[in-house]
Parts: sequence; structure tokens; C-alpha cells
Amino acid sequence: MSATDSLKADLVTAMRERDRVRVSTIRSLISAIDNAGAVDIEKQGSDYPKTGLGHDVDRRQVTEDDVTRIIVVERDDLVAARDEYRELGQTELAEEFERRVQIAEGYLS
Repeated sequence: MSATDSLKADLVTAMRERDRVRVSTIRSLISAIDNAGAVDIEKQGSDYPKTGLGHDVDRRQVTEDDVTRIIVVERDDLVAARDEYRELGQTELAEEFERRVQIAEGYLS
């Protein structure tokens, strides 16, 4: 099972369990991966094959290596936010972001 498939399956489970932090974190990871597949608007010239009636442009293929890199970047952002909340003395938010970091790291193994 790919990391993206695993994220989507885990999202359903987290939603059933009403785990707000897990749902939010997984949705954020899925969004980052989806955004990586978007095609740069400025590069939509004649080089890109157009499909469908609206001449849509096919999305870029995101490999498993790309997904891993994306999750690492997202995890690093969560670590930075966690550290900033710790410095500000916001312990509850720091603990929430620590949990988000752990969730993201779970998809890197």
C-alpha cells in the first residue's frame, strides 16, 4: 500500500474515532501531496498535453520518493511550530504539535 493510500485509509479511521488532531494532521499531509501534483500555470504552454472538453492539463505524477520528501518537509514545519510554542510557554499547543510530529513521523517508517 502506498503512503498516500495509507493516509487516506487512516483519515477515515481517524474521522470515525473523532480524533481532531489526527484528522487535521492527515488532511494537511494529503493536501501537501495533492498540491505537489499541481501543474505550474505559467508552464501550461504547448508542452503539456491537454485532455477533456475543457482542455484540462494532466497533473504531475508524484512518486513515493516525492511523498516521503513532502512528509519530511511537513514534519519539519511541525517541529518548528512545536519549538516556537515551547519558547512562548504555550505548553498545550506545544504538546498538540508534538503529537502532530509523531503522527507525521509514523508515515516515514
